[in-house]
Amino acid sequence: MNIIKKIKRRINLAIIAIVKYLPFNWTMEIRNKFYKYVLKDMGRGCNICDAVTIVSPQNVSLGDRVSIHPYCYFSGMGEINIGNHVAIANGTTIISETHNFSEIDRFIKHQGLTEQPITIEDDVWIGSRVIILGNVRIGKGAIIGAGSVVTKDIPGYTISSGVPCRVMRNRK
Repeated sequence: MNIIKKIKRRINLAIIAIVKYLPFNWTMEIRNKFYKYVLKDMGRGCNICDAVTIVSPQNVSLGDRVSIHPYCYFSGMGEINIGNHVAIANGTTIISETHNFSEIDRFIKHQGLTEQPITIEDDVWIGSRVIILGNVRIGKGAIIGAGSVVTKDIPGYTISSGVPCRVMRNRK
């Protein structure tokens, strides 16, 4: 990345930080405009509400018309790919990496991280306070119930919930 791009990126991140917690519609427009320059990809008509935190935004891709509601936390080290027309409710956490812990003679904190990509396909609704962990694919048209912890793939057109999240029924 050349020096001009780095400077632009830092300026965009600074502007996002300034308007991050302002809950007004005009500040959402500002956030959306500047997130376009720091995310890996951002489709048309996306809305990123106030108090959303995105770590490693250069690894996060949003399709068209994605809505991310307040107090969501995305950790994108291992890549997060979100399809079109996805609704992500308040307080959702998406973490695309995990700690290594196989060496018992070393502190876990010193063993590094492993990237674990996450894919959320088109037309998915994720309820409030859902946690989505790495190496997961949520299929097209799925609904994830509030408070669920997603640790495994969820098939398309299903309604799933629980800790751990599991399919409750099909939508078809």
